[in-house]
Amino acid sequence: MTATPENSAAALNAASTAVAQQAASAPRRSRAELQADAVRARAELAATLDAIEDKLNVPKQIGLAADRTGARVRRMAAENPIALGAVALAAATAVGLGVWAIIRALRD
Repeated sequence: MTATPENSAAALNAASTAVAQQAASAPRRSRAELQADAVRARAELAATLDAIEDKLNVPKQIGLAADRTGARVRRMAAENPIALGAVALAAATAVGLGVWAIIRALRD
């Protein structure tokens, strides 16, 4: 079925009729109830937008990740300093080997 202006108008008319029937069968609500619903909807929208902003704020997410990592390292240092030393030694070795490999590749 191809969309024609007549088909579109008929669909729009049917949809508006359905909405009008639904509104007519809905219970009447007071102005205070409608205002309370609007306030609640605004609060939900604000919370949703705040959550989206937090997720998309990359510098903030990096800072939070750094804070979590720092707390983990401090906890590891308090609970098992030898394991922390081993992790630090392994990280330093990996960085050293990476630098060595880059320098060797550049020389050749």
